[in-house]
Amino acid sequence: MTLLARHHRLIRFVSLTVAAVSLSYMAHRSNLRVDITEEGLSELTSSTRDLIGSIDAERPVVVHAYISAEVPREFVSVRSRLLNVLREMEASGNDALTVRLIEPTLHSEEAQDAIDQYGIEPVSLMNREDGRMGQMDIFMGLVFQSGPHEEVIPFLDRGLSVEYELVRALRVVTQEKKKVVGVARTDATIMGNFDLQNRKQQPAWRVIGELRKQYEVRSLNPGAAVPEDVDVLFVPQLSSMTEEELGHVKNYIDAGRPALLTVDPMPLFDVRLAPSEPKLPEPGQQQNPMFGQMPPQGKPKGDYVGLLSHVGIKWDPNRVVFDKFNPNPTFRQAPPHLVFVSDRDDGTQPFTGGDPVVDGLAEVVALFPGELDPASGYESSFIPLLKTGKSGGFHPFDEMVQRHPLFGLAGPMPARTPGISDGTSRVIGARVAGEGGSGEDVKPRDVVVLADLDLFGDQFFAMHERGGDLDGDGIDDVRFDNVTFLLNIIDSLAGDDGLVELRKRRPRYRRLSRVDEITKDARDRREEEVRKANEEANEELNKAKQALEARVKEINEREDLDETTKAVMLKSAEEAENRRLNANTETIEREKARKIARSQTELLRAVDREQNAIRLVAVLAPPIPALLLGFYIFGRKRRRENDAIPADRKRGAK
Repeated sequence: MTLLARHHRLIRFVSLTVAAVSLSYMAHRSNLRVDITEEGLSELTSSTRDLIGSIDAERPVVVHAYISAEVPREFVSVRSRLLNVLREMEASGNDALTVRLIEPTLHSEEAQDAIDQYGIEPVSLMNREDGRMGQMDIFMGLVFQSGPHEEVIPFLDRGLSVEYELVRALRVVTQEKKKVVGVARTDATIMGNFDLQNRKQQPAWRVIGELRKQYEVRSLNPGAAVPEDVDVLFVPQLSSMTEEELGHVKNYIDAGRPALLTVDPMPLFDVRLAPSEPKLPEPGQQQNPMFGQMPPQGKPKGDYVGLLSHVGIKWDPNRVVFDKFNPNPTFRQAPPHLVFVSDRDDGTQPFTGGDPVVDGLAEVVALFPGELDPASGYESSFIPLLKTGKSGGFHPFDEMVQRHPLFGLAGPMPARTPGISDGTSRVIGARVAGEGGSGEDVKPRDVVVLADLDLFGDQFFAMHERGGDLDGDGIDDVRFDNVTFLLNIIDSLAGDDGLVELRKRRPRYRRLSRVDEITKDARDRREEEVRKANEEANEELNKAKQALEARVKEINEREDLDETTKAVMLKSAEEAENRRLNANTETIEREKARKIARSQTELLRAVDREQNAIRLVAVLAPPIPALLLGFYIFGRKRRRENDAIPADRKRGAK
């Protein structure tokens, strides 16, 4: 029996379906997965696979992942990466690692279990859908359990690296004991403190909470020797310590133990902690000078400059560094004392080929930092970590503060002079590794010194979690690596570099370079317009001054006038020139505002024109290949049908 053509097509279709299902099943059973994206964020690194493979089957790890099925658009990619990484981890861990994926709804039993047992709360987020704004409560938390150890990630925000957060939690639950980071108690109370004057608890800085995810963070009494079980010593604002306290730090460093020291010439969180200021009195002893009470004096500060020199660092506590380089339009109006350490227009790449703690970073920002140099004999062991460009310089501390008899020290203030700049780079963070100096009977040291403490402020941790989305529009405005920089330092000092490479893995945000070029060109034109307008205003002001001086000279040279008449004429001339100057100034300001507004309009028009062209191409280009393929298949089918028609049945046949 001869099969019809339609039966052949049916058999071929069924055969192809069976083959596809069979291949899919075989690939699933073989755990074969390939990440074809450029960043490869869903593919586990070799170190992560090694960590999973090292899990003891007698002490397995269970991961409870509470992930909502529906999330806002900004979190779709986060949810996808999280699910992919969890599946990869489970596939690599065999029976030693179990992953439970739970999709709780807001009022379900699973949601209540997450809240009651692990403290994983739903997070309320803004959801933009179909042009409408609304609230959406979602779960994006995980629990890692292994024997008596448990680690909870309450919420995985969009700026966090998925694999890094999961691997860090996995490392914590599989190790027997966390390493210890000791934080010395100084006047910079980053560990939190109870404010006796205001009777309220000051919370710890978020840097402490971040370190606690990986280490045991312990508050240390600076008046006692550093305990032997402390793996890394962190001293915030070294310049606020007494001589006795500095002696304990010196003994710790001389023993060859790692330390992170910060020396901030102008701490923005409390300018009273500047090195040039006296040490704060003990808590509860502050007096109010407005009521005639003289403030008590704190203990004398120790020789912190001498200790740094002993470590291998030369530091002038009165220098506040600035850098005119500013690559971020978002911070276009920021003062130059916000120092942006990143790749520069002149080709300088500060994070390439240096220490592993900065290798691969994109941008770190320091706030009113200081300057570090190698001490004599330590040039070979002095490793710069953060440094300015050649457009940097410094201002003296006293130029940027004001001292009031009633209100005390206030700052920072706008600098009164251009500052001192000699066209050289200035180091604001350095590492002293190995031996240095001469005739010192001390062990090789490993010390990182940073001339800024504000770069670990809470605002950078908030930006790190959100991924640099400052305005909540789902687009990253900036991406600072301050948090990554700190964690890399602590890991490196603790001798644990397993997570340093993972912190570099993050999505790369691609921008419309053509739009950026137009925006930059238009912004440069606008700045040129402003510069010309200011020059014209200054020129008119100089002309008015010269005219007034000439008029004054003319009146003074007249011998037929007495002094009273001269004084009256001088005052009249001054008033007339001032009126003329004010009128000219108003005209110039109006013209300047008009030019700036026109430049801004041209900028927006050019950007809109380019964006509309890109949108048009994005809408029209994708269907073209499918349409061409459709036309080709249609033409081929018509040609084959035409060939199958007998010649005597074709139109026009005789």
